[in-house]
This record gives sequence, structure tokens and C-alpha cells, in this order.
Amino acid sequence: MANKKSDEQVKKIVNDYQSSWNYRDSSYHNEWENWYKLYNSERVAVGYNGISDTFVPMAFSTIETKVSATSGSKPQVEYFPTRPDQATNTEVLNGLFSFYWDLDNWTSKFIQHTRNLFLYGTGVMYVYWDIDQPRVKNIPLRDFFCDPTATILTYQDAAYMGYRFFANKADLEEEMVVNPDYDEMDPTSKELVPKFKNLDKLDENYDTGEESDKQEKDDFMGSTLDDNGQSGQIEVICYWTKDKVCYVGNKKEIIYEEENYYKTRQQFLGYPNPKGMYPFIVDSNYPDESLLYGRSELQPIFKAQELLNDITNQNIDAVSWSLDPVMELDPQYSDYIDKISNVTGAIYPFKPGSYQAVQKPLIPSSAFNERVNIKNEIRETTAVEQVIKGAAVSGDTTATEIKAQVASAGRRFDALLSALESGGYYTFAKLVFQMIQMYVNQPTMLRVLGETGVSWETYDPEQFQGDYEPRIKLQATLQNEKAKKMRDYKEMYTAMLGSPFVNQKNLTELIMKEAFELDGDKVQKLIVSDEELAQMGDKKEDDQNPKMLINYKDAPPDVKMQMEMDAGFEPSESHMEQYEADNLMRGADEAEALGRARSSMLGDVNGQNGAF
Repeated sequence: MANKKSDEQVKKIVNDYQSSWNYRDSSYHNEWENWYKLYNSERVAVGYNGISDTFVPMAFSTIETKVSATSGSKPQVEYFPTRPDQATNTEVLNGLFSFYWDLDNWTSKFIQHTRNLFLYGTGVMYVYWDIDQPRVKNIPLRDFFCDPTATILTYQDAAYMGYRFFANKADLEEEMVVNPDYDEMDPTSKELVPKFKNLDKLDENYDTGEESDKQEKDDFMGSTLDDNGQSGQIEVICYWTKDKVCYVGNKKEIIYEEENYYKTRQQFLGYPNPKGMYPFIVDSNYPDESLLYGRSELQPIFKAQELLNDITNQNIDAVSWSLDPVMELDPQYSDYIDKISNVTGAIYPFKPGSYQAVQKPLIPSSAFNERVNIKNEIRETTAVEQVIKGAAVSGDTTATEIKAQVASAGRRFDALLSALESGGYYTFAKLVFQMIQMYVNQPTMLRVLGETGVSWETYDPEQFQGDYEPRIKLQATLQNEKAKKMRDYKEMYTAMLGSPFVNQKNLTELIMKEAFELDGDKVQKLIVSDEELAQMGDKKEDDQNPKMLINYKDAPPDVKMQMEMDAGFEPSESHMEQYEADNLMRGADEAEALGRARSSMLGDVNGQNGAF
């Protein structure tokens, strides 16, 4: 009876797995394979099959540009209470999440998750509790399965989900778990027992007939496991419902079966309505409310990508024809064909024009322009603009056009960040908090990295009862907010600078604290106090020397000599020469002025004498 029940259970699990596989195999598998090929510069739809086989890696550039812009650093995660009677200061809870992030190096795992999300349109992660901390595992999309009727909005309530993996049979036999029925008084009772059962009934040379994600990628790279590498490998289907967790080996035997871990934990903690939960995070790119799987970033551009490859190969072949053309020979010299070689300076006894290059039309200039247009269309479609990527801007691009491109790409980029923050990152932060509530039941020490170095704080689970809502901000969002904040404060500072109605000292302190995010102590070290400012003003008035007001450039030569002597320099002889020349010039000017005055006076006297 037990064997019959087990057989029925295995049959149901295998049928559910096969139903999900068939649903994805009908269309999704082929698409995922195409996106992987394009990302790795492999042709998918060849329109022009010539000599050259060049691939312009716009697909790779698009994916990696978006990955680098949205991941690669720790996000800011803050939890907020959902009821007025909950603790509002959640800095310790936020710090605990950050501490767990560093322990398991979630940054690298989210980079891979984001790459899968943009490349395939869907990314899957598996979160589990390991002794005293949560851990994350990236699940290959091809090996993940879920109820085909589920959507991105309802997958947490799906009838089943799970993933397939391959494991070494000997390793599974050595894996042990704590015996829940262990009795210290019974000498035959063991504290640790094997985790898996029925392994002896499994054939190590089992052929699944369905390639795993690793097998498919190995085939693409031209690498396959030999018989020795495949020896001892068995297929395991990890099957989850909200009530149970089952592992099926080689689609034949139940090798592991337990109640849903989280439902068991909820019952142990006395939850009023214990419900199991799925530890899977399914993240969808450009989600559709009727579907579970999203759209790849390459889906709208793959035809343009292949058209670009075709035109590029045509151009290269045309240039090759021009540099090394095909030759034609007069039939009367056909006996010489075997003797003709492509050697510089070769001489053949042919009539002029008997041996010449086949004429080909010139390459139109529009061919190059068409390649540029296709690249621009790809950038525009994916919002990976030339300016955003840091590429050079053409000389005829105006500042207004650049601003419009940046603004348009910026709005789409903001929407992308918002979708990521409210999608997989939100679900992940929510799931981690639920695990913290279930498994962290005692005060726990956590490491905090601050400006002063490493410090340790205590997380008390009694302070954070009930549900808390996470808010996530990626580093790109924080940088955008900081840049906008800096612009706003810069405009305010420019408008208020020197205004008699605004306290300039307080304005400077505000800019330092808010725009540059300096703490109060650092600001006070930089700001001059009122007493110091007054002393500086008095000292400036007392120490002001009238000599310092003289401009060296405009000073006469004798004064320049004195200024150089005061500064410790030996006065230049040119100053004395200039001084003597100036004196002679002044003497001449004075003599000329006296002569004009004398002439004027004599003229006046003669005029008066004539009048009498």
C-alpha cells in the first residue's frame, strides 16, 4: 500500500514537472537559446551568407550596459512599520539585512540575477535559511519549473514549483541531517541520519532525454562530459508545494520528503494560521499580467542586430573584392590557368585586356550610413543612448539634442529602476524579513560598518513584532537623487549669495550639511565662528599697510626699486636707466611747455603795443 502511494506521488510530481517543461519547450526554450546565442555573438537568422562572418556585438553591449547601470553595489533597504504600535526606529533591522548581504556576498549573485533578467526576460533565485543566516542561490531558468497556469502576479500562490539539478549519488549518500526521533537513552538511536533514501534503487546511467541548462551551454561551447564525468550522476527534481517538499530521483523514486520547512517553523512558533511559503523569487522584465515569464531586452532588436550583421558582412566582402578581385581570362589562354599565380610583377604572354579583374560596382556611401542608422535605432529602442554610454558625440549634434536624448533615456531608466526596486528586490527583502522573524528568536549581534570603523550592535527580535514593509533604493536611484539635490541647492546658493536678507553663514552651513552631506562636527571645523570673523576683521584693518595698495606694474621706477629691495631682491639696473630717461623726458616736456608759454606771452605784449 505504501509503495502504491509512493508510486502515485512520483507519478504526480513527474507529470507536473513534464507539464511545465512542455509548456516552456513549445516556445520559450527556443527563444532563450536564441538570446543566449546573440549575447555570445552567434548568428541566429542569417540573411546574407557570404565569405565574411562578422558579428557586431550590440546585443552583448546592450545587456552589459544595463547590468552595470543597475547592479554591482549594495542597495539601500529600509523597513517601515505597518501599524502605529510598532517600533519606528528600524536602523538595527536595516543593519541586520545589510549584515546578511555582506555575509553571503549577495552583490555578485544579484549581478548574475540581473543579467539573466535582461538576457532571458526572467530571473529566478532560491532563498533558504542556513543555520544562522539566509543564503541565496541563482537557479538556471531552463531548470526552473512552475505551475503553467501561474502568472507573475500569482506565482506565490501557484499549485507547485521547483527546480531540477544533477548530483553525484555518492555525495547524496554522505549527506546527513539531525534525527528528529533521536533518543539519548536508546543506544541504537543515532543523532545524525542520512538525509536521502532509496538511492540504491536509482540507476547512475539514467538518460533524462531533456537537456539541463548546463548541458545546453556545454553543447554550445563544444564541450561535453565523457563517460567518466557522467559516472554517478543522477537527476533530482526538487518539488515544492505550500505543504510539502519532495525530491524525486531519476523520475522513479522519492528520495526525500518533508513538510514545507516554513510551515513547520510557523507551527513550532505558534502562528495562529500557519501557511507554508515558497522560497523562490521570480523576477520578470517587462511583465505581462497574464504571463509568468517576461521579455528579453534582445527581443525587440534581434532582427535589427542580424540585419546589421548582414550589411556589415556585405561591406567587408565588397571591400575584399576591391582589394583582391576575381580575375577573368580570355578563353584562348585557358592552357595557362594552372600556371597563373597571384604574384607581384608576374609577366604573362597575353594580349592587353585578356587577363583583367572582373568589374564590380562601387560601394555606395549610403551603405555605411545605413549601418550607423541601424545602430542608432538599436540604441533608441533599448534606451542605451550613445551619450549615456559615454561614446563620442558627432560634431553636428547640438546641446539641445543631447539634453533631449539624456532626458528621454533618463525617464526610461527611472522607470526601469522603479520596476526593479518594486519587483524582485522588494520580494527578496520581504522574504528575508519573514525568515528573520521565523529563525532569529534570540538577541543577535550584528556588525555595522560606519565612518569610524567597525562596531557591533544587538538585534532584539522582541522589538520588531508584526509585519514591516521594505523600501528599496538602488545605488543608481540614490545617485540620481543626490545629483538632483545638489543641483537644487546649487541654484539656491547662487540665488541667495550676497543677499542682505539671508544669513550667509547659515546658508553656507546648510549647503555643507544637505548638499555635501557633512556631519555637524565637520561643518563646525570648516565654518569660521563669529568671534574669529570679528578678530579677522579687526586684524585686517590694523595690519593694512598703505604700501600694499600700490600696484607694482603701475609704480614709477624708483618705487619699483624700493619694492624690490623690500622683497629681498637686488633692484634691476634698468629701473635707474628708466628713471633717468623719465627725468630727461620730463625736463624736455617742461622746457617745451615754458617755450610755448614764453611765445604766448610775447605775442600778447606785441599785440598790446600795436594797439597804441
